[in-house]
Amino acid sequence: MHRIWTIQLLHLKEFVKSPAAWVLMIVMPVVFSYIFGGMAMNAETSKPIVNIVAGDDAVSIEVIELLKQNDQYQWEKASEAKAKKNVLEQEAIAAVVIPDNLKDKFSNDTSLFETIIQRKSEQYLGLEPYLNGVAQLLIRSYQATGNLDEVEFAKVLGAVNSTPQIVVNKEIIQKNNESKAAVNLMFIGFAIMFMMFGLSGAASEILDEKHNGTWSRLFISPATKLEISLGYLGSYFILGWIQFGMLMLAMKLMFDIEWGNLGYLIPFASLVILCVVGFGLMISGLVKTKQQAMALSAVLITSTCMLGGVYWSLDLVPEFMRKISLVVPQSWAMSGFEEIISGSLHSGTLIKDTLVLLGFTIVFFLIGLRLIKYD
Repeated sequence: MHRIWTIQLLHLKEFVKSPAAWVLMIVMPVVFSYIFGGMAMNAETSKPIVNIVAGDDAVSIEVIELLKQNDQYQWEKASEAKAKKNVLEQEAIAAVVIPDNLKDKFSNDTSLFETIIQRKSEQYLGLEPYLNGVAQLLIRSYQATGNLDEVEFAKVLGAVNSTPQIVVNKEIIQKNNESKAAVNLMFIGFAIMFMMFGLSGAASEILDEKHNGTWSRLFISPATKLEISLGYLGSYFILGWIQFGMLMLAMKLMFDIEWGNLGYLIPFASLVILCVVGFGLMISGLVKTKQQAMALSAVLITSTCMLGGVYWSLDLVPEFMRKISLVVPQSWAMSGFEEIISGSLHSGTLIKDTLVLLGFTIVFFLIGLRLIKYD
């Protein structure tokens, strides 16, 4: 046991002395998470702006209040010139023009509202059905109440606005906020990706040690093959936890991220790190030089991270891509982390993710240990 700890300590000292290792395993994950995490956080907290161009008559005022009932947008009244400028500069996703002769349009087939847009963005595509719904509500209200004058029709719209909205009771199975959980998963994805790059690079050091004679000299020492193997693999496992732990701490301090139940997170993260260590060991066994290992790692890690839902949610990809994702470990790791940090903790999903990851880990280690030459 003493020899194992000695080997681990030597490798950890090498890591501390290497600026490149710090950059790859610690600095880059934190910086990437800070940049993209900050963008995601801002996107969740800021609402898209919609300008309203309207007069000060009673009907227009009530229509504005009716539009503002949708709190997914930030509604701001502006002049037509200002609204056009805001849309052109993309400060507003659209401008809704409420004409002064609104009542005259109820009996015509023309559009009730005029919209000013720069392009049909994804946010506008969500706004358009709502505008059509409000327009239909206005037309139906006018038709139902008869030919009322402006003052009386404004009172009808006021009554519509004061009507309590229908509330649908729902039971939330996923405890944490879904959007916040998605941002947390993005941090996890960066951690997995950089951990795979970092630990694969660390494991490929074995190839350099073979060339410079360090590897062969170890086997004339009193340490056995098992002790040497455990020493190397143990040091990579500790490095993985240093990286993951520092990322967790950094994200907690910068974004107040909640990582879920640590009683589930720590064992599952340990299994993921062990799987990544096995992956790095397998890469080192498949090639003959460190340069080859880094090139093969870059191709495999990037492609499997894309397939495994590290860069984007698997909910956004076609069905056949989801089926392909089942053959890469990242998809199972992301699924397990999602259960933990969201608070769902569905036992069936967690057990399945754990068993599959354990299977990947065993396969990686068997291949790696079989291919690594102890000479």
